[in-house]
Amino acid sequence: MAFFDALKERAVSTINQVFDKGNDSGLSKAQLFCIEHRIPDDETVIDESAAEVGVYSEYNKDAYKEKMGVSQGRIFLTQRFLIFSDAYDKRNCSFTIHLSTIKKVERVPTTDYAFALAIGTHSRIKLSFFLVGMRSESEKFAHNLKLALRANLKNIAKLQPFIQTCYSEYLLAKNKVSSEKVDEIPSGGLGLEFKFPGNAKELRDKSKMKLWFDLFKADGRNLSIVKTPMFHRLVRVGLPNRLRGEIWELCCGSMYLRLENVGLYQQLLDENKEKNSLAIEEIEKDLNRSLPEYAAYQSPEGIERLRNVLTAYSWKNPEVGYCQAMNIVTAALLIYMSEEQAFWCLHMICDRIVPGYYSKTMYGTLLDQRVFESLVQDTMPMLWEHITKYDIQLSVVSLPWFLSLFLSSMPLVYAFRILDVFFLQGPKTLFQVALAILKLNGEELLKVEDDGSFISLIKDYFHSLEQSAHPNSPNQKYRTITKFQELLVTAFKEFSVINEAVLNKHRVKHRNTIFSNISTFVKRTELRNLPKVKNIDQPTLGNIYDRYYSIVESNVTVGSGSSVMDFEGFRIFMSQICTWVNENDDNPFLRRLMNHWDSEGQKALTLSDLVVGLNKLIEPDLMEAMSNFFSLYDDKKNGKLDREHILQVSEDLLYITTPWKDAWELDRITEDAIENAIADEIVKRKAEKGEKSGDIEISSEIEIDKPKLENQQIERYLSAASTFIQRAFEYAQPEEEEALIKELAVDNKISHNAALDPSTPTYLNLPTFRMVVLADETYELLFSNTLRNSIRPEKPLDEKFDTMRNLKDMFDGLLADGRKVANKVRKRMDSAASSAINNQNQSSNHQSESSSLKSGKSKIQEEDEERDDDFGVISIDEKDKDLLLGAESHVVINTPDQATAVPKTQSSASTSTTKDGEKQPDGNLIEFET
Repeated sequence: MAFFDALKERAVSTINQVFDKGNDSGLSKAQLFCIEHRIPDDETVIDESAAEVGVYSEYNKDAYKEKMGVSQGRIFLTQRFLIFSDAYDKRNCSFTIHLSTIKKVERVPTTDYAFALAIGTHSRIKLSFFLVGMRSESEKFAHNLKLALRANLKNIAKLQPFIQTCYSEYLLAKNKVSSEKVDEIPSGGLGLEFKFPGNAKELRDKSKMKLWFDLFKADGRNLSIVKTPMFHRLVRVGLPNRLRGEIWELCCGSMYLRLENVGLYQQLLDENKEKNSLAIEEIEKDLNRSLPEYAAYQSPEGIERLRNVLTAYSWKNPEVGYCQAMNIVTAALLIYMSEEQAFWCLHMICDRIVPGYYSKTMYGTLLDQRVFESLVQDTMPMLWEHITKYDIQLSVVSLPWFLSLFLSSMPLVYAFRILDVFFLQGPKTLFQVALAILKLNGEELLKVEDDGSFISLIKDYFHSLEQSAHPNSPNQKYRTITKFQELLVTAFKEFSVINEAVLNKHRVKHRNTIFSNISTFVKRTELRNLPKVKNIDQPTLGNIYDRYYSIVESNVTVGSGSSVMDFEGFRIFMSQICTWVNENDDNPFLRRLMNHWDSEGQKALTLSDLVVGLNKLIEPDLMEAMSNFFSLYDDKKNGKLDREHILQVSEDLLYITTPWKDAWELDRITEDAIENAIADEIVKRKAEKGEKSGDIEISSEIEIDKPKLENQQIERYLSAASTFIQRAFEYAQPEEEEALIKELAVDNKISHNAALDPSTPTYLNLPTFRMVVLADETYELLFSNTLRNSIRPEKPLDEKFDTMRNLKDMFDGLLADGRKVANKVRKRMDSAASSAINNQNQSSNHQSESSSLKSGKSKIQEEDEERDDDFGVISIDEKDKDLLLGAESHVVINTPDQATAVPKTQSSASTSTTKDGEKQPDGNLIEFET
């Protein structure tokens, strides 16, 4: 019972942790705060205050105040962070600044406010805090900030090495914007060597990088960035390849974990280098099935990186170990992240963002599938009615979307765009996109009448995401909008009402049903997969299953994801179904029984082991029952029991027969004797009354000398034990016939039983064992009836409980199918892209050669300039900027939960600096030092 209680509590607690924001979540205010602001769990609020915040830098001057105004909200101080969130919408202004990045704090004289502070950070931005409230409270906040900064002096040493790993810092340092020294380009993902998915030119990667460069100058970066509306817009229009990993870890909060746990990732790998586990075995099976269409995972380097991250996580979180689809998500992260970045990002995904998706039971995924169905029912009732009418299993289609975060369902270029928003706004993104997919294909889906057609239609849709959504529109503007862009605008505009509050409401509604369904499904599945047994019927198997999982503890090798029964659990189990076992017994027979049933030699029993063993123990056939008992002691499997084993059999028979030997229970012989004694007494009484005996009705009211009969049973069992060992050695066969003849000769020196003499080895074979048992009425009855009736596996449990088991295998087929679809889609896109490039090259070959000659550049130089990580020269004008950001107005608008539009903003930087130090408009060429 303990295992399932603990597992269920963990499941409910984890779901509540992220899904419940109300007072009934069972979480403390500090825990909810950490979840909301995505900071480490050990942070607590030291102080807080209402405040008005302004953000300034030498690059934006008063641009922030002029365009956005001073933001009003609450400011929080924790042990390592200074946090602010806008009171109206945190997308207007929010930040989570690590205290180690604060370089200067000063009090600002002001006439409008009673108390104001100015804070400077390492990213050269200045934050002005106007604390609202009583002056004493403001003074207290300033004092607590001073103490927290002093306590964080030890963390400043971590800052410099850490920012060396951030590409944002490298980008600004090489262009003389940052005062930090970053000499080497930070390590990144596999995309640097094996290329990033998609075409960098078509994705306007350099233009996006320039916009982020401007934002970093104006609003800070990495550990001290201020998230303004521009930040959210740049994420939604798609991240540049080289910054994608850093922005992901910044948005989800894994960057803070990586800073606080420097070196832990490598330590996990080093400490467990020579160890093995079932989780690692599962990882090895899936390594070559992780985005196999991406070139890196056809190489030793990519496979090794993936292995390292998954293995390290299995040791970091042994309760999860490794679960289905973790390899796909991790493989995607490693394209844009280093191993350490991917490790902490995976940790945040599994533990914080989508808890329960990657677990032994995958309860989080199943719960969200039910929530998704409920949302479809509410938002698209006609489609839901059609789905239920034809019994279409919607979860079969949608489960891979959620479990693999769309990575196994659609081309990577598009899946990464969804991940950009997923890390920014959380799991509601998955629901919004999934609902939009059904919405856009609603008319066609209403025509299908089976699962196969439903899946096929969605597959075709994923094939065509790069095509125009309105190819026949007379408006050229609409003809250029792709189906993927249409998907985004539908997801983040029409389904913006699907927020955390809506999801929490549905999760609470369906949670208990999901737990119940998990138990029922797993029980039915596991019982169906058990070995066939002839002596245990299906209802009894159900009782054994319930009892097994009410006792069992998860104590197998770290990360196995399996549950087995140790000796303590086995002893408790047997004591509940056997009359001759006490809960505290540590009898050798129980250990022998468990070791014999242990098919894998792991000193623990699986449910299958237990069922097969019990099936043999309650065998009704007398001859087979004796054979099964004999085999318990035949350790060498040669059909012989030596002297020590014969003695052990005798002792174990005494132990097994304890209830009858001590007259706790009555066997059939004694029961028959009692019935005969009662019948004789009835006949005697009738004879005394002169009545005819006739039919005799046995009555318990007739008094007989029952203790006498019980004593006879006790004597009979003691005599049977004595007779067994005497006859066993009497009929034991010698290992060497001549030795026995010699010992049986008349010799005054022999004063003991020759069979007990260690110098004369003897053995008992199966036929002889059967003969000895059958020679005694008590033991014959024991093997034919008494022992079997003393074991009651059909006995129901006394208390209710929930059983939850590993559902990993349930999803294998679905994900495999999803991967096949994604592979076909990507191959088709690659083929189409290659054909287009070839055609373009053929048509413009002469023009390209001429252009290269005029510019004095070779083809190698031109190709080098298109490298995704090379931002030596970036040209972006207002037209390109408007194309990127303005497209949001009709493609990727995401209105706030309060149903208000996000105000449009221009680039944070109005001017930029050339090599010569001259100011120039953004429309001109911007040169970056490399």
